[in-house]
Amino acid sequence: MRNKISAPVPWRESINGWTDTLRAAGLSAQTIKSRRYKMVHLATLLMPDGPEDVTTERIVHVFAEQQWKPETLKAYRNTIASFFRWLRKSGRRNDDPSLDVPRVKKPHAHPRPCPDKYIRAAMEMATPPERLMIRLGAECGLRRGEIAAVHSDDVVADSIGHSLIVRGKGDKQRVVPLPDDLATAVMDARGYLFPGRFGGHVEESYIGDHVSHLLPAGWAAHTLRHRFATVAYSTTHDLFVVAELLGHESVETTEHYVAMPDGRLREATAAVRLT
Repeated sequence: MRNKISAPVPWRESINGWTDTLRAAGLSAQTIKSRRYKMVHLATLLMPDGPEDVTTERIVHVFAEQQWKPETLKAYRNTIASFFRWLRKSGRRNDDPSLDVPRVKKPHAHPRPCPDKYIRAAMEMATPPERLMIRLGAECGLRRGEIAAVHSDDVVADSIGHSLIVRGKGDKQRVVPLPDDLATAVMDARGYLFPGRFGGHVEESYIGDHVSHLLPAGWAAHTLRHRFATVAYSTTHDLFVVAELLGHESVETTEHYVAMPDGRLREATAAVRLT
């Protein structure tokens, strides 16, 4: 991992040490890779200052210069906060310059379920592997990275049918029911469903690129997950169940995935009429 992304020399030893603590904490390889990439990028932007002498003002200036969306800005702030917290606790600094970096207020995302007509059209154009990608997103609610990592050993059977063991963000594990034909396709893979060219599985960007290419502009793999959440809620009327299927810690997060069906809105307005 260290050899894939090279940090600036003044930062290299500290970033390697910080990365080791993330690994020791049991974070997933994908999470560590993502955080390390962000920290290396920030270190490059902060040069020629090194980790021992960079100031809050310098960090704020670098952040202000970027044209990042709020969610990206928030992710980078969390990363640099983690890095300097470790730097202080390990005795490499007596202070933490990230503490006074302004917190980012991330705007709430609105539900945007991909319409079924677009999904059906995409399925007609898709290759067999791409159809599996789409179905795992739209019918099972998996994230791009989760789709990329699907393995035949993750399918389990019970008295009702088959389910998939999914390891999501923070290595949180959940179990998602699978349609029988989809379960068969995963088990027949006898390994990763989407194997990488040099071992392991493909990157999540590989999944995102393939799905986005098949959908109309403005619709992406994540909107398949919104579609799953919306349909699951319209069937169960239970946000807690949907949150469990999506791997969310809180139903407040799930609320941003569920678009209220038009029929429910009409039922509500009809019920309150005076006549």
